[in-house]
Amino acid sequence: MHRTKFIPRIMVCDNDADFFAQVADRPYKIVGHAKVFGEVDGQHFNILRDKKVFFNDKLQDFTALKNFLLGGEVDYLVFTKFELFTLYHKVAVADNFVSPKAVTIDQFNTLPREFFCDANIPLRILEWTKYLSIRTLLDFDGFLAASGVFNKNGNDVTQIDCVTEKALPPLAENIYRRVYKNLAEVGLQKYDVVLLTERAPHDFDAAFTLTQNIADGVLTFCRTGFALEKHILDTKRNFKTGKGFHMMTGNLLYVTRRRPPESFRMFVVTHKKTPHEGKLPDGYEIIHAGHAHATEDFGYRGDDTGDNISDINLYINELTALYWFWKNTSHTVVGLCHYRRFFTTGNETFAYEKILSQADALKILRTHDIIVSRPFYGTLTQREFVRNDCGEQLAKLGEAILRKHILQVQPDYVDAFDFVLNSKTVYKCNMFVTRREILNAFCKWLFSFLLDAVREVLQSTSLDKLSWTPRRLMSFLAERMLHVWLMRQRLRVKELNIMFIDGI
Repeated sequence: MHRTKFIPRIMVCDNDADFFAQVADRPYKIVGHAKVFGEVDGQHFNILRDKKVFFNDKLQDFTALKNFLLGGEVDYLVFTKFELFTLYHKVAVADNFVSPKAVTIDQFNTLPREFFCDANIPLRILEWTKYLSIRTLLDFDGFLAASGVFNKNGNDVTQIDCVTEKALPPLAENIYRRVYKNLAEVGLQKYDVVLLTERAPHDFDAAFTLTQNIADGVLTFCRTGFALEKHILDTKRNFKTGKGFHMMTGNLLYVTRRRPPESFRMFVVTHKKTPHEGKLPDGYEIIHAGHAHATEDFGYRGDDTGDNISDINLYINELTALYWFWKNTSHTVVGLCHYRRFFTTGNETFAYEKILSQADALKILRTHDIIVSRPFYGTLTQREFVRNDCGEQLAKLGEAILRKHILQVQPDYVDAFDFVLNSKTVYKCNMFVTRREILNAFCKWLFSFLLDAVREVLQSTSLDKLSWTPRRLMSFLAERMLHVWLMRQRLRVKELNIMFIDGI
């Protein structure tokens, strides 16, 4: 993503000729000059002897220079000769004032060029995230490694990932758990905090929006008096500022997104009348799957309005309801369960009061990305289960057609498809609870190949004339697809028990 290049404002000590002869090709803007010894209006001065410095066109006390460096008018005081820096440094140390803004020309030439850097900033970030028990952080610009940090400085609490196109040395593995070349590789992962380096306000807003599904918290460094600091502190529309740390050269600001309250909906899929009316937790809604060809209306919401595929419910069952609420609702947290199967944080013996509540689901999703059923472990492979239900010849045909369509539009998932069908374990029943963006990603993937595969199977067989169980061939195969998709996602998965209700 484009980021405005940082052009540091510098005060040169001693003269421009020495500076121009030594400066590298990094950008800069000279905003002033200083001298630590010399003669002004017949008066000799030496910073080490007199605590006097010439800057801003007049001879001033060292205290005035301190206050100037603490302000926001200059980013670096650059010494063109090491012996000049030594004089300054002795006085600064004696005065207990060691400013990271005071640097030698060699330091200035080698400081990270893409963004403003104070050697204390990355260490303070690591301390800050540990202090606040931040579990996961995404370093959006590779700031920590570029700043010269090569370990986590004792922070054993925070897992840190990085986005950078630049090759990092293997030693950077002591900082980062994982390095991504771009934001697309991050995928659907969620972090507690995104670390953004200082940028122009419009670039900060762009990055803030770009990472909106990655983290609710953003940590950024703002120089005192610089445009970004004013922008963040003045903006009330999109974010609010929280805790931060003041530093010599600016502030570490923690910014959180202003989000509307979560909108939760758990769709209970059924094809028959249920005894659940008035007994389900808040946020649960019964949906009649296959309503388009139903012979009886039970008074529940149907899956045959708006953008829908209700007419093929006989072949993919609850997935017509999934397609409907993907296309026709906007809840921020959404899930699917069955009229006979419900998630629970307790044991598997059914009771209405044990059904996963909205509050418990939202609490889990603060630390996880998706809730699924505990894996089913069987004696047969998933392929053998389907063949056992539908017959070997029909199951082979359905698998071959589905695999062909996955290979055509989602080729990266063929290996996961084969693995799951050869496995004796699976996340079953298409049951889940997750955030809207994850639902969107899964459904976009699933229906990119499933509908065409179903059409081809219907054209190649007499599926509609078969009995109830083999007619559900594509439903049985599709039930394994959530597991296939999850295999290639880096999501934090929470597994819960399912309560099953007999006799309804």
